[in-house]
Amino acid sequence: MSIITEHPPLTPEEAAQILKISRYTLYELIKKGEIPSRRIGRKIRIDYESLMQYIQGDSGEKRSQGYYEGHKSLSSNHGICFMGSHDLSVELLAEFLNHSSTSFSLKTVFKGSMQGLVALYHREAQVTGIHLWDEKLQEYNIPFVEHILLAEAYKVINLVQRAQGWIVPAGNKHNINSWEDITKKGLRFVNRQRGSGTRLRIDQYLLENDIPARQIQGYEREEQTHWGVALQVANGEADFGIGIQFAAHRMGLDFIPLFKERYDLVVLQETVEKPEWQQIHSVVNSNAFKRAVEQHAGYDTSLTGKIVYETPSSKTRA
Repeated sequence: MSIITEHPPLTPEEAAQILKISRYTLYELIKKGEIPSRRIGRKIRIDYESLMQYIQGDSGEKRSQGYYEGHKSLSSNHGICFMGSHDLSVELLAEFLNHSSTSFSLKTVFKGSMQGLVALYHREAQVTGIHLWDEKLQEYNIPFVEHILLAEAYKVINLVQRAQGWIVPAGNKHNINSWEDITKKGLRFVNRQRGSGTRLRIDQYLLENDIPARQIQGYEREEQTHWGVALQVANGEADFGIGIQFAAHRMGLDFIPLFKERYDLVVLQETVEKPEWQQIHSVVNSNAFKRAVEQHAGYDTSLTGKIVYETPSSKTRA
């Protein structure tokens, strides 16, 4: 088993790079007290753990002992724990495993992509699922995994590719068609939670186009899943939000595509070497699983099961 390496304090530039924001925005968050910092001589430094807590929405507060004990129980010897971004394909994967002859179950906890990576780093989960877009590098997931997992040995395996876009009422009476419509006056938006890949994509767009969050009615209203966003729209509580195509179709809503994304699984090498992971990987590569995923609108399995990236140490030990 590899040893968790303690991170040294981060410079503002390193912290901004992890968050994918400008250094100016980072200093604003520090001034507001949202990200704890300290001075070493005349230099500002951010503790890595404090930054991870900010990403997870902990506002710099320490987690309770109950949090650790609760998540430790999920990572027991009686199963494999998945903690990461919500997706239908993960639910299907769990069903396939739980109704097969395997001797273990896949326990799923749906959090944001960033929370999932941090949970993997802390061994609170054995597998995570992420869809994090790096606008500067024009790359999904890999830059974020490299920052969070640092010196760990791991593999990144594609689970699915999927379409994300506007979820709107049937008929699209408000004529929502592009990213620019996010600031339409009088319309109620429903957001995703901080730390999710979808929220990161939304905030990147706002940052690039210098759009203050206060211009968007409902920006502070958050949902944890794509189903939650679709339900808000279906119930008339919101006029639009961003989510996967299948969530819109399932609720009888209209869908306007904005982008296609890669949803990957990340697993540490120490888990790859376990028989439970081999069974998971076998299901992911099976034609039956791929056919089940393809029955749902907006999904593409052309890369499913393929290794997208692996650290050199993973290659030598595989």
